[in-house]
Formats: sequence, structure tokens, C-alpha cells
Amino acid sequence: MTRTRVNSALIRRINTGRLFHIIRQTPGISQQLLSRASGIDPATISIIITNLEAASIVRRETDAPTGRAGRPTIALSIDARAGYLAGIGIEPDTIRIVLATIDGAQCADVSVPGSDDPVRAARAVREGIAAALRSVKAKRDALLGVGVALPGLVSLEGSVVFAPNLGWRDLDFAADLARLLACPIRLENDVKAAAIAEHLFGASRDITDFVYIMGRSGIGGGLYMMGELYRGPHGLAGEIGHMKLLPEGRSCSCGARGCFEAYVSERAIRAELAARGHKVGGVAEILRDHEAGHEVVRAVLDEAGTYLGLALANLINIVSPRRIVLGGSLARLAPALLDAAHRALERNALAAIRRDVELVVSAMGDDAAPMGGIALALQQFLDDPPIRLGRGREGRAQTS
Repeated sequence: MTRTRVNSALIRRINTGRLFHIIRQTPGISQQLLSRASGIDPATISIIITNLEAASIVRRETDAPTGRAGRPTIALSIDARAGYLAGIGIEPDTIRIVLATIDGAQCADVSVPGSDDPVRAARAVREGIAAALRSVKAKRDALLGVGVALPGLVSLEGSVVFAPNLGWRDLDFAADLARLLACPIRLENDVKAAAIAEHLFGASRDITDFVYIMGRSGIGGGLYMMGELYRGPHGLAGEIGHMKLLPEGRSCSCGARGCFEAYVSERAIRAELAARGHKVGGVAEILRDHEAGHEVVRAVLDEAGTYLGLALANLINIVSPRRIVLGGSLARLAPALLDAAHRALERNALAAIRRDVELVVSAMGDDAAPMGGIALALQQFLDDPPIRLGRGREGRAQTS
């Protein structure tokens, strides 16, 4: 009989991440309560906490005396003084840099001009990070990690497969940026990164199975399944925007026809309004005209909402998530889309599955991509902190 080999290093990394996020969300928690909350045995927790403390990630504080007999309680908290993480949101015209402490608290926000030239874009990122660090009076070595979120297909190895809006193809931008910054870099598709941020910092912290859908010029998606972002064998899973809704329907930017994003993206809605003779404005103007009862606007948004509901019904029937989160332009347009979307959901989703699915609007707004970068940087930092997890203060290997 063949025995399955246990990857103890992977298990330790998973346990470390779990404990870190419980402490981050529950500052002052004791090791005893941490064991109850995580289901990890006290001996393993003790080893991991010692290593996190050695890496200046966690600090222990003794609670004030209560007058009762027994040992004083040790309170655990994330040590925000450990350094900074940078989240980068890259668009063709703008690069946004958000600086945060390792507990995810934002402390600087800088925007610099973007570029479709990867060399210039990398230099702009470096300049923006330098400006963000100066704003908090921090030195360059205080930067612990960088996460980059960009619109495009990203492989499991973190290289850009294709980013049409930037004109990038088969580019290892993360490696180029790492050489420029001399700092660990993790790169991901912006919507997938935003899904991770939604789980770590947003309203879906306690949800292990959800679908995140973000609207912009197109539609992107992130499948969060069993507590992890599902990327598929090549890292490209989750292209929800190219789910087919109508055979031989409207043409899509991907070259196919009938795609979800050809009906519900902001660009598609604006194009349909223009085709029906309505003067096109931004999302705020579209919502204002909808609220005012403009017949064409109401018809177009009702149609878009119906297609949104049909797409969500397909996702619910296939994936059965506990929650679907709408972000980006879908979140902004939600007041005008959701009535029709709910009606289409009722007609097309299996009732036994649908009743357990919650449809919510993300509160992250325009922070989704850069906070996705923070989430990526935090993951990278936990995977490879200044003192490698799993080793004690003197570098002796420890096991869990």
C-alpha cells in the first residue's frame, strides 16, 4: 500500500496564514482562544507564534492583573511597526500605489501617470512607492513586499499572458519590477486580486465560498472556493465575462460573440445607450437619468439587469457559492440593475441552490485593485517573511 506524503511545509504555511488573519481580525486574542478559533493544537500554535514574534510580525502583551488567581493572560496582536506593504493598481493611464502596514491599514495613497511601455511603467511604480514611503517618513528598507494588480490574463507563475489594454503579452513584469525594487513582488489579475482583498479586508472575511464579479470596460471574475482563490491549471480560471449568454449575439472584445460582458459591462451599456440615441454620460449621469424615469435608459438598464441575472443564475447552478459580490461599475449601477437581475435569477437558478446564495454589493469601491495588491503583498510576506517561518531565533529548524 502506498502512503501519501504529507507536505509539512505547506501545512505550516497554511496554518501560519490562518493564525495571522485571526490575530489581525481579533487583536488581543489569547493563545487559548486562538486554538479554539482555528482548530489548531496549542503546541503547533506555540511554535508558529514564536516564529512570528521572531520575525517581528506578532507581539505578545501581558493583560493587566484582574486580582484573580492563575497565570496572567498573554494577548497577541499584529505588530504594525514591522514595516509596510505596497499595493499597485496598474491601468494604461494611471498607476495607483497604496501603502499599508502589515495588518492592512492604509497609510498612504499616491497616483502617478501610467504607461503602456513596461519599462516606463516599472519606473513609475518605483517613483510612486518612493513618494509613498516619503509621505510616512519611512526608509526604503521598511518596504516588505509589493503586490501588483493589473487588467489582463496572468499565469500561475505570475507572468502576464496577455493584457490587451496595456498591449502586453508574454511579459514577466513581476521579475523586471523585482530587479528594480530589490523587493519581493507578487502579480495577479486585478479582479482576482480584488477577490482576495474582499476575503481579507472586505465584507466576505468569514465566507469561504463566494464569487466576486467586477465590472469596468469589461467584466472580470474571481472564484473563491473552499477558502482559496481558484485559478485552474494555468492560472486563468474565472473569466466570467466571457460566459456565453446568446449564441451569435453581440460581438465582444475577445473576438467571440454573445459574451456576458458584451451586455452588462459599463462599455456595453454606454454603447447600447448611444445606439438608441441617448446622449451618453458617466455612471452618475446614467443613474440620474434612470432615477428620473428616462424611458431609453430604463429599458437599457432593465435589459442589462436581466442578462446579469441570467449570468448569475448560471454561476449559482454550477458553483453553488454562499455569496456573490458585485464590484466596480456593477456595484455603482446596482440600484438600477438589481430588480431585473433578481427576477431573472428567480426564473433561471435552481431553487434548492438559490435560496442559500446571498447577492451583495462590495463596499471597496475604487480601492479594490490596489487593496488587491496589498492582499497579494501580504500573502507573499507570509510565505517568505524576513525570518523564514518554521525556524527559531537561532535558525534551528522547527516542525509543526
